[in-house]
Amino acid sequence: MVASVTVKSNSVELAKQFRNIQKKFPSAIKMALANVSAFQIDAIKDRTQRKGISVNGNPFTPYSKKYRRRLVKQSGVVDLTDTGQMFSSLISKITSSKGSLFFRNQSANKKAFYHDIAGAGKRKVVRPFFSISDREADKIGQIFAEKVFKEIGL
Repeated sequence: MVASVTVKSNSVELAKQFRNIQKKFPSAIKMALANVSAFQIDAIKDRTQRKGISVNGNPFTPYSKKYRRRLVKQSGVVDLTDTGQMFSSLISKITSSKGSLFFRNQSANKKAFYHDIAGAGKRKVVRPFFSISDREADKIGQIFAEKVFKEIGL
């Protein structure tokens, strides 16, 4: 499960300008990618752990009563946090043209897969969290542009 930032445009001129900037200022792009990756990690954690909502903005499906009693989740807030190991292993890898988010721990990656795609527990409840919402995508574009323009002096 990898999230990436890409620029899509129908304009040949814009694509050409982007390639020129990329050639001239790879460190600026790399720094901007690091900033947007850090923003997205924080956004995923905030949305999931603090607010208990999915990428679509809907509250997560509640935990089963048996699970809540066992783990003393009396509040009923679904935060996908049991031991904290899954979210503590969420990191980013930055290259000159791509920022990728992933779980560095294999067991955390497996847990995220079950919650996000396959379904967790006996009822196979899917709680989509590892994605980018439209609002976050807009903010990522804004942050990326601001950081690149600041670094190249525009």
